[in-house]
Amino acid sequence: MTQLPPQPIPDHLLGKEWRFASLPAEELVEFFSNSPIPILSANESLYPLNLGIASTLPISGVIIYGDKKSLSLAQWLQEINPHSLNYIPAEKGQSGGLVLEAGVNERWIMATFSDAEMAHFADIYEQKKQASKGLHFLLVQPDDSGMTYTGFWLLR
Repeated sequence: MTQLPPQPIPDHLLGKEWRFASLPAEELVEFFSNSPIPILSANESLYPLNLGIASTLPISGVIIYGDKKSLSLAQWLQEINPHSLNYIPAEKGQSGGLVLEAGVNERWIMATFSDAEMAHFADIYEQKKQASKGLHFLLVQPDDSGMTYTGFWLLR
């Protein structure tokens, strides 16, 4: 089966901004267990301990600040049931970016960038994913205050 190119996320769902992040494996489950998060997708089989991941290993992730679109974005993500968020490096004359995957032909462009610094952070994100047996997370929150969260997904 030929994989179709990823589609852009609908404009009405685009977050305000995003960033790479990481949490030590031992804090990951504690984070989403102790935070009131309306939309949560964290299958127990993906818990770091159940995957044999060292507690001190950093688990990479992406945080999207959705502002007023935060809930709509989280609901859409819950609907499509994503399984991974991957960095696609830039090709000659093109931008690199993050592609959200929910199936062979269910792929969306989450972010694009062309600057070397962001590509460097994206490489680190992928290296951490490899070191953690592919485990990573996606967090949607209204803003960067750290006070409220809208959705959290453990991905692999």
